[in-house]
Amino acid sequence: MSDSREEKKASGLKISQLILSGKSLNQQIERLKKERFLKEKVIDLNEYRSLCSPRELKTVLVVDDEESIREVLAKALEREGYKVLCAKDALDLAKIIEKHSFDLILLDLRLPWVNGFELCYIMKRNQLLRDIPIIFMSGETSKEEIRKAFEAGCDEFIIKPFDLERILRSLKYFLENY
Repeated sequence: MSDSREEKKASGLKISQLILSGKSLNQQIERLKKERFLKEKVIDLNEYRSLCSPRELKTVLVVDDEESIREVLAKALEREGYKVLCAKDALDLAKIIEKHSFDLILLDLRLPWVNGFELCYIMKRNQLLRDIPIIFMSGETSKEEIRKAFEAGCDEFIIKPFDLERILRSLKYFLENY
């Protein structure tokens, strides 16, 4: 017997057993619906979006020394359908660059060992990385810091604490236009 025949036979037996049990028909139907619902495969929302979405999954690299910021950004970006890689400093970044490709970098200005200015400058002069958009994130609001960020090669500067919608708009713009 095929699986579908066996399932129909088992389902028929269950229905017969329920009718004989004396429970109301509505209770019996609800119980059967619950059983069948629980057997069905549940698909993750992000998985569903990636299956239905005509766009290819874009990868965003978040470089920030604060774990809480990395986590918040990763969750928010994944909900929006992006793949997210995270690095806490230049050493993590170097490891990720060796193993992964990505479409955009969200880069904190203040990092241990090598700061965001230096990382941006190095990446924008690298033949393989120069075309990847870099968005700086920083609590620094002085004109001098912002000027230095653009001189280093960043494509956008977002001031912390940031508005998540602002980051999402910038990501969308750069990922669609570069």
